[in-house]
Amino acid sequence: MNNKPDFIFETSWETCNKIGGIYTVVSTKARSIAEKYGDDYILIGPDVWKGTDENPDFSVDNNMFADWKPEVEKLGLKMRCGYWNIASRPKVILIDFTNLFPSKDKIFAKLWEQYQLDSLHGQWYYIEPTIFGYAAG
Repeated sequence: MNNKPDFIFETSWETCNKIGGIYTVVSTKARSIAEKYGDDYILIGPDVWKGTDENPDFSVDNNMFADWKPEVEKLGLKMRCGYWNIASRPKVILIDFTNLFPSKDKIFAKLWEQYQLDSLHGQWYYIEPTIFGYAAG
């Protein structure tokens, strides 16, 4: 019996987006997971650089998952694919979720109704990563 998954996806606000200590945790863990699963390990992060080529942590590969892009665009999202510029160079999908901001109240209402996720007093440092997580899902 083969228990190896086809893909392992990991989502983190700090994938190609160094804010604090989680960046170090995820990038260090990525090395050991990439050694075991190779190209089947894919990280998902926020496209905080909004499509520019200036992100020092990311190298774009326009051919990677090219057939997935139209499906993502149907959902009103944009994605860029490539590699995280760390030693293990894992595959990365960066999601531009900013077009969901006008719908944030509707999204948070749905999250409250389904999961009792309280966002009533959430500030931007809470709202932005949560909307990214919603988009990544």
